[in-house]
Amino acid sequence: MKKPSQILIAADTSTEEIDHFIAEVSSSLENLGVHCRIWSPNGSSTQEITDDLVIVIGGDGALMSLLRSLNHPQVPIFGVNFGRVGFLMNPKQDPADLVDTLLGGNFVEQRLPVLEASWTSSSTQKMGSAAGINDIVLERDSGQTVHLGVYIDEIFLNAYSGDGLVISTPAGSTAYSLAAGGPVVHPAVEGVIVTPLNAHRPVQFHSLQFPVVLPLDTTIRVVGEGVTKRPIRVVVDGESFSDIEELRVQARGDSVRLLRPVGHEYIQSLLTRIIGEG
Repeated sequence: MKKPSQILIAADTSTEEIDHFIAEVSSSLENLGVHCRIWSPNGSSTQEITDDLVIVIGGDGALMSLLRSLNHPQVPIFGVNFGRVGFLMNPKQDPADLVDTLLGGNFVEQRLPVLEASWTSSSTQKMGSAAGINDIVLERDSGQTVHLGVYIDEIFLNAYSGDGLVISTPAGSTAYSLAAGGPVVHPAVEGVIVTPLNAHRPVQFHSLQFPVVLPLDTTIRVVGEGVTKRPIRVVVDGESFSDIEELRVQARGDSVRLLRPVGHEYIQSLLTRIIGEG
């Protein structure tokens, strides 16, 4: 990667620590001839990207929120972790060290596929859509379990009853899907994971009891049954939409380019941030 001439620094939260960090990084970059723009969404619409690189400050949630505001751009993304787990982010560095890393251009690039969720409203029959890199969760929106018809490439898979389903990318496999019993899938594997949430076990339902790993180009369609009594919502990378009757999920065909410093190893990150070193 060539030296960037213009960098966007994006953060969705303002704290004294974050503001100080951004000020130091941007000042150092400007002194080295790199123009910096500093941006926070603050409820604004999608930001147009004209930059060579985007630095995202925060945790995994901030990354997903900011990528949504940036419409999941093709520009390389370098995340700096100011959150807790920050599995998708890079470790926090001293501002001077971060500038050296950025301008050195020695990165490992991870391609994170973008999933597109489209749905039909149960009350208005209007269409809605959203995109994400982590997971799409279809879940109950009341105290009632949901009843779902699940189709894979238009082949009927299951009449499901339970709390819902998590449809995740490999990047999202270490989040809600893992907590629900799904597998960890290496980001180099192009696939999508469907993990049931608290499947109802009585035999008359025959609900899916195990996760399924599918090719990335699979189309998943889920139809809600009795949604007036058993309302459903969809949550796309943390953004929630209610009043869902039918959901379709498929890869959008593009990817987010997530940059890691040279030497980054996924398995080591899995060990230190998810499993824990005993």
